[in-house]
Amino acid sequence: MKRNRLIFSTIACIMLTSVLSSCDERSVSNLSEQKATVSTKVQGKTMGTFYAVNVVGGYKGGESALTDLAENCFKKICDEISTFDKNAELAKFNEFKSTEPYEISADLSKIIQDTVYQGRRIDEATDITVGPLVNLWGFGINKRNDNAPTEEQIAEVKKLVGFDKFELRFDGQKSYLVKKDPNVRLDLSTVGEGLGADAVAEELIKLGYKNFMVNVAGASRSYGVNAEGRKWKLGIEDPTSPAPKLFVPICALDKAVATAGSYRNFFKDEKTGTVYSHAIDPKTGYPVSHNTLSVTVISDSAFESDALDTGLLVLGADRALEWGEKNNYPLATIEYKDGKQVMRHTKQFEPFLKCGTENTAN
Repeated sequence: MKRNRLIFSTIACIMLTSVLSSCDERSVSNLSEQKATVSTKVQGKTMGTFYAVNVVGGYKGGESALTDLAENCFKKICDEISTFDKNAELAKFNEFKSTEPYEISADLSKIIQDTVYQGRRIDEATDITVGPLVNLWGFGINKRNDNAPTEEQIAEVKKLVGFDKFELRFDGQKSYLVKKDPNVRLDLSTVGEGLGADAVAEELIKLGYKNFMVNVAGASRSYGVNAEGRKWKLGIEDPTSPAPKLFVPICALDKAVATAGSYRNFFKDEKTGTVYSHAIDPKTGYPVSHNTLSVTVISDSAFESDALDTGLLVLGADRALEWGEKNNYPLATIEYKDGKQVMRHTKQFEPFLKCGTENTAN
């Protein structure tokens, strides 16, 4: 996975692998009029990673109903964007070895349009065609090699990478994808976690819940307060620790948060001894060479944060922070400098950091 986990808490920052339990329920309408002391909490696996949902005040129907809600949301997304499930819509398109128009659903069309838009905002550093390069370097579905690919291999695979290698077409109410080469493949895994967090959050909002947190690995969406009546806190994970460890706490402040990290998924060329990051620059075809370890993005939707964080990680801390300041985004980076980790952030990130570091014991 590309994902640096976000550590979340109801009182103090705790690991998401902690056992979650459910207490008695309370009506949503009464929640704002009394101190919340109970929650319905569920966790499980989806998209090759984990999820956790915490509804303060209790969810009608309890754990089983909340699990059903979350997993139905995840299933819908996986049915659209999975590249591992051969019956998923995107997987079928990838196996379509033709340059003829291929009809897709309106939902998948919108996801692709929105993801491409976010990628173009950051110099196409987020590129949904980069999968073949990721596989070539041994970070995808293919078995990892002992040696780095050759320049010739990279050049050949790059022929399948880039926004110009596919096209979206529309005919009335119908949407179509067109490959410029039959071997072009699309991969939306970089936004899957954000889509999942948003989908569950939107369903809870529709049902009237006002205090909850949804985490899908490194993507989070939350509203209101925790069971102690305090703002939700998240922990940005220590990017160099071999085990999950808090680096710095922040408050979510009713926003969506996503973090991408490049530090634990790597391989070492047995011939040269060079260590390669799994963060692949789609323009060069090579893993990034800078020392940026993670990028955290805060925005109004988990999808947007998720669509931006990996590309900004590819760009590196300097360019990521410059982009964040210019576009008014709360954004933080962790780099390895002079033998230690250094965190920098945009000025828009300060309220989230200040809230998180104040009264961290609460």
